[in-house]
Amino acid sequence: MSVDKEIIELTEKAWEANRNGDAAFYDNYLADDVISVSPWGVMTDRPAILKIFEANNNPYTRTDQSDHHVIRLSDDVVLHSSTIEIDSAGPPPRTTRMLATTVMVRRDGQWKASLFQVTPAA
Repeated sequence: MSVDKEIIELTEKAWEANRNGDAAFYDNYLADDVISVSPWGVMTDRPAILKIFEANNNPYTRTDQSDHHVIRLSDDVVLHSSTIEIDSAGPPPRTTRMLATTVMVRRDGQWKASLFQVTPAA
């Protein structure tokens, strides 16, 4: 499998785990030194990210990615960016478009998310 396809499939699984509040997936997916930057400018670390998924208060009902870009920065570092359309349960229900960027590092043969940032799409 090509690295591009592997990374895209992994990000699809991450968004599915996001919808499902799957903290176990994220425990394996996140690098130890990961940071996440929210659309509101809030930066969180690994313990805070996992706490969010353990609470499973996520209102997302659909997360569809498109416009994938995979850029290899080195053999063990990849940047993935995509447009993501998100349906939220609300209230009220709504659909938003975001740009999502993930930097992944390969550690012990596995791709791990090292940086994740979501920005509202214009």
